[in-house]
Amino acid sequence: MAVQSFLQYVGSSSLLCLAAGLFALLYFLSSSKKSVCNLPPGPRPLPLIGNLNVVDLKKPFQSLTELSKIYGNVFTVYFGPRRVVVLAGYETIKDALLNHAEEFGERAEIPIFRKMTQGNGIAFSHGEVWKTLRRFTLSTLRDFGMGKRTLEIRILEEVNSLIKYFESYHGKPFDTKMILNNAVSNVICSILFGERFEYDDPVFLTLLKLINQNTKLLGSPMVQLYNFYPSLGFLSGASKTVLQNILELNAFLQKLFQEHKEELNENDLTGFVDAFLESKKPHTAFSNGNLMFSTLDLFAAGTETTSTTVRWGLLLMMKYPEIQRKIQEEMNHVIEPGELPKLEDRKKMPYTEAVIHEIQRFANIVPMGVSRSTPSDVNFRGYVIPKGTEIIPLLTSALNDELHWKTPDQFNPSHFLDANGNFIRREAFIPFSIGNHLFFGRDGRQGFTHSHWRRACLGEGLAKMELFLFFSGLLRKFVFQPPPGVEKSDLDLTADVGFTLTPMPHLSNYCKPDLITYFIIKYFVLLLLIYLLAEKYGPIFTLHFGFQKVVVLTGYEVVREALVNYTEEFVDRPSIPIFDQIQNRNGTRAMSGGVGGTMLSLSACDDDDDEAEPNCLFFSIGELWRTTRRFTVSSMRNLGMGKQMIEGRIFEELHFLIEMIKSFKGQPFSLPSFNCAPINVTFVLLFGDRFDYKDPTFLTLLRLIDEIMILLGSPNLNYFNFYPFLGFLFKTHKIMLKKIEDVRAILRQYMKASREDINENSVRSYIDALIFKQQEEKNKKDSLFHDDNLMASILDLVMAGTETIATTLQWSILLMMKYPEIQRKVQEEIGRTVQAGSWATYEDRKNMPYTNAVLHEVQRFITLLPHVPRCTAVDTHFRGYFLPKGIIVIPSLTSVLLDKTQWETPHQFNPNHFLDAEGNFVKKGAFLPFSTGRRNCIGESLAKMELFVFFVGLLQTFTFQPQPGVSEADLDLTVPQTTFTLRPQPQATCAVLRE
Repeated sequence: MAVQSFLQYVGSSSLLCLAAGLFALLYFLSSSKKSVCNLPPGPRPLPLIGNLNVVDLKKPFQSLTELSKIYGNVFTVYFGPRRVVVLAGYETIKDALLNHAEEFGERAEIPIFRKMTQGNGIAFSHGEVWKTLRRFTLSTLRDFGMGKRTLEIRILEEVNSLIKYFESYHGKPFDTKMILNNAVSNVICSILFGERFEYDDPVFLTLLKLINQNTKLLGSPMVQLYNFYPSLGFLSGASKTVLQNILELNAFLQKLFQEHKEELNENDLTGFVDAFLESKKPHTAFSNGNLMFSTLDLFAAGTETTSTTVRWGLLLMMKYPEIQRKIQEEMNHVIEPGELPKLEDRKKMPYTEAVIHEIQRFANIVPMGVSRSTPSDVNFRGYVIPKGTEIIPLLTSALNDELHWKTPDQFNPSHFLDANGNFIRREAFIPFSIGNHLFFGRDGRQGFTHSHWRRACLGEGLAKMELFLFFSGLLRKFVFQPPPGVEKSDLDLTADVGFTLTPMPHLSNYCKPDLITYFIIKYFVLLLLIYLLAEKYGPIFTLHFGFQKVVVLTGYEVVREALVNYTEEFVDRPSIPIFDQIQNRNGTRAMSGGVGGTMLSLSACDDDDDEAEPNCLFFSIGELWRTTRRFTVSSMRNLGMGKQMIEGRIFEELHFLIEMIKSFKGQPFSLPSFNCAPINVTFVLLFGDRFDYKDPTFLTLLRLIDEIMILLGSPNLNYFNFYPFLGFLFKTHKIMLKKIEDVRAILRQYMKASREDINENSVRSYIDALIFKQQEEKNKKDSLFHDDNLMASILDLVMAGTETIATTLQWSILLMMKYPEIQRKVQEEIGRTVQAGSWATYEDRKNMPYTNAVLHEVQRFITLLPHVPRCTAVDTHFRGYFLPKGIIVIPSLTSVLLDKTQWETPHQFNPNHFLDAEGNFVKKGAFLPFSTGRRNCIGESLAKMELFVFFVGLLQTFTFQPQPGVSEADLDLTVPQTTFTLRPQPQATCAVLRE
């Protein structure tokens, strides 16, 4: 840099102040030069400015590199009055820091750092204090996970949080700087403080802002001038800002330290700060100052270098998309679909490993390393370097050494690959510096082993872990692209100089290779898409429905593990706007028993919200759900569910159903006609009585339920669930709510009649049991058995008890029409097992393996309730992913019932799936039509009994055939009708009475 450029930094007033000391300075320079007869060579220093006339303070490392070409790999340069010896080239740096580690082992005294730290902290302390702090820090960092699997888990949690943040931009351009700083900082925060911060936490943002500002300023020309002329610090506004920021950081950290001190538990230390506080003793290295600056050292160093390197990595991937593509292809070969890379995968990902190493080499973020000093006079390579001389190991010269790198000025991952594509280590790769490994024994004595480099980066192991997991994790989930209108050739790789070399400010775009957004699509298409996505991306992936992010679990092993082994974590239901409206509570947490993917809310469930508790059996969570479910299961058992008592009522209903079918005299009638029987069984349980099939109220109820179920699957209702704030634009949800209220009005009449006709000595129905329980708890404060919950629970059971069983019965008859040979085999087995003139009992199923297999295959094949949504009750770690509390989770039952690892012909109707070679019935673990775990269907045993009794009774009496003019081949099973469940398309059947 020219003298004129220097003058613009110091200004005329500064020169006037300096003039008085010019003579003394000239004397100092000349006398110091004479006193050392064999200093390394270098440019002749000028009075006052030394060699600042040939050094660009904006890019000093480039100037020093050029000087090394003139004066060799060991040369002297003067920054003002400061004498500095520069080491250039890999061999020279290695010789000095490895073979002469003790001679070059001290940290240089840099005025701004001395002023900031007062000699405190790990980075800039000396002697015994430094050894004590370093030993303590290394030990403590290990105790809190550094280099262990526990820390890897923390990093992966942060990677998932970072991915979530990236997703929030929906592919729009954004600056990655702050969020990457936040994510990387949180890893070190978890070690320092035992916890992470939310990205929008004001304290966290203030800490990062101050640290980032100081990091930028510490590399600025004005702060460098302060370091050259500290006595003129009053002229440097930048140095004052740095010191003011340190005061603010101190105030923030002291508050945090005080909180940790007040909550300190010596038997449960949460992080580095707790361990330091526990070790504090007067007149030792464990002082307040050392706590403050050791924490700051770790925080700053643990953030800036890693986040900057990741930013460089993303910029380079945008610049070189073919390299990005090759990384993603390698991950596809190595990483299980839906999984994030783990550290153990590095050995199987040579190309990715090579790219990460090349990013570090090319980015060269700490080009001049961290200055050292000589604790004594040193003879090095024929030169005498006096005690106290500042040493700059010019790391950029090693990372760009033409003797070690084929194309040092180009970004070339092949630098780290052999001819066969295997990863190779390169000795000149020293982004973290180099040096002897200083060992501290248990007795406190030191020696040299391969444990830790003297003055080398404490967090090198952590940095390597973070770089791999953050970089590969982001590329696993996203493809990074320049913003619209920016070509890859326009991307500037020029560094922005601060304490580190950072990328120039830029915006990133991403698209998601495996996180696909769906706004409104047909439900059945959604089922197919989820199935196809699972095939491509693996058993766990993320979708977006409107603004709502949803995690999908697919395949038997994953779904079963989640719902059985993690039952408490996945036990809650998410909030769905239409069901919030049905419950007439704003903010109610609700779910649909089987809508799954079509109805996903914009708000997650949160157990801490006590403002609006949901009423009902299926829609509730927490204690309300447990209490209501426990009461319902107990009451249903007492009323005969799963016992011969209720089987008798089913036989009665079967008789009425058969008589109704006979009335058609073999003429076509619609499949929904079967709905009458299941709803009557439900009404018998709920109210102790049944309807006549021609009862006007009964017919109205059937019509309303049918219309509600159809509306629940409509696209407009999906719009409302995705964007409830636009509800005023849609009529569908208003129409449905009116129909729900009409159903309630009918149910209220029966509830009122039950109250008036109740027999205190006899519980005849579920409503009787509810009324008795309500009376029992009438004086109990906050009783859960209030009128709203009674109505909601009755409504749940009416809707679910009708739709699921009735629809399965329709499918079973349709499949018998489609496959008459299967229908015939069922009838033959019935003829062999059941006595003439008798009905098959539920117990007879054990002697009817083929019929039992057919019924199971019907339920498997139709996937009636494809996706039953849950949400996480707590923050959950599942299969390497971090799922925050309240995130919607869809365990895809379709994927279980069609899992090709569990079923021989998953897409075909094949009763042999449930038969062994001898024709015996076999249970299959992957048969989960009613879900599994604690949230499985309450009425499962009733449903099984109804299906068996109705199906066998109907086939015992009739043979079902397509209507005239329709062949078996014409019956379409491929595109179900989308309602609350997957119904068959409207079809007619003819029931031919058997002889």
